[in-house]
Amino acid sequence: GQGSPPLLLFFLSFAMVAIEKGGGGGSHGIPEGQLLGTLALVGLIYFTAAGGAYGSESVINSVGPLPVIIGHAIFPFCWSLPIGLATVELATAYPTDGGVAVWAALAFNEFWGFMGGYFSLVEGVVNLAVFPTVTLDYILVLFDAELDPVSSWFGKAAISCLVVLLNMQGVNFVGRSSYLLSILINIPLIILCILAVIRVKDYSPWMDSRQNDYDTNWTFFLGILVFNLSGYDNVGSVAGQVKKPGVTMPKAMIIAIIVGSVSFLVPLMFGAVIDPDYDDWRAGHFAVVGKMVGGNWLFYTLVVAAAMSRLTHFMAELCTNAFFLQGMADERMVPPIFGWKHPEKRAPWVSIIANFAVVLSMVTLSLPEIFEFSNAFTIAGVLLGLTTCIRLRITHPDVPRPYAIPVGTWGLVTFFMPCYVLSIYVLFCLSTFTVSICIGVVGSGVLGYYALNEAKIAGWSGMQGTVEEVELFGCSKIL
Repeated sequence: GQGSPPLLLFFLSFAMVAIEKGGGGGSHGIPEGQLLGTLALVGLIYFTAAGGAYGSESVINSVGPLPVIIGHAIFPFCWSLPIGLATVELATAYPTDGGVAVWAALAFNEFWGFMGGYFSLVEGVVNLAVFPTVTLDYILVLFDAELDPVSSWFGKAAISCLVVLLNMQGVNFVGRSSYLLSILINIPLIILCILAVIRVKDYSPWMDSRQNDYDTNWTFFLGILVFNLSGYDNVGSVAGQVKKPGVTMPKAMIIAIIVGSVSFLVPLMFGAVIDPDYDDWRAGHFAVVGKMVGGNWLFYTLVVAAAMSRLTHFMAELCTNAFFLQGMADERMVPPIFGWKHPEKRAPWVSIIANFAVVLSMVTLSLPEIFEFSNAFTIAGVLLGLTTCIRLRITHPDVPRPYAIPVGTWGLVTFFMPCYVLSIYVLFCLSTFTVSICIGVVGSGVLGYYALNEAKIAGWSGMQGTVEEVELFGCSKIL
């Protein structure tokens, strides 16, 4: 190692060092026009991580504006940035689909590669199960309607089918659509903030907190921060689809982290001064706040934008989850049928449909159960991803890294330390029920690995080979 990293204020400067160091990557065997450029990748990262402030309103209710402002101002530096830059270093050194499933297999062994992919898939499908529900809820608000349970399930299924069809158009379509919609969905929130500046004169609510209130929920607040500002590692699953990853990936990641963090912080700040009655802040409250300063037109515009935000988040997350599964199939970790891509669209249709089937079976779960369960597997993936980045620095020091976090090995450990500490704390805060379910799910993953390993030994068609043989160590064949 080479000492420790600079102080927090210099973390962002790390990100821009060596962005121009090498282009990294050729065509990956994919037509140039179907590869992700910078803007499309920004859109994809933005929606697999942040996706806009819609749905985050209850964080104001939990602790008040001051902790929310401080948390959303600091947390990106000690959480989002280390995770994002670790992902960039790995994705530019090993630009192949599958993300942490491939990287952990190279760093440790195929068991940890399989479990890394499994953690990402579980987190992904749990998150995916949220989006049909919240999207339908916003649509029902628009039409002031209610549905019985059966009609509600069919509504969620219809939304899911739409997202599947969009994903079948290919990753470039998903990325470009996400970039365009990342702009459109934030316009109503920008208008909300401008109206707040014009009409509100009292900004004292920014100094309020609920630390002495009986219903203050600091654990929920930290969980929301993790939920809102995670997901930047998901883009590793499509590293093989990126044009010139050595340049494109670092630029896109930095832009996405900045935009994602600001798109949470600013609307929550100005929304809190428009409506300082924090007990009313629940998911969907931005539309109510918009009505206070802009009338019905802004109310309905914010509801439409919120629905589009959740729908696009659904589309982007289904894309990265499908590529996780496809990447694992490419590396012989799961049956090769999941690696099949449409010859023209280059989309992993079988993996998309497999995710769709799981989502349909989960859309009836309640959101609180999904939230805590998702955070547990988010943390598991983060811990494995960061440790993999450190391990590969030690075991594969000579692999070309078009982008590398500019510190030595011990500096990398220090840079990641806030993530390790926060991760362990969040895990200790999980309910007994969530822990018991997670143990069962992890156990199922372990059994799945050994079952598939037995299939390899038995000579199951298409399952022969190891990750090292497939990847040729660091994808040197395409750098």
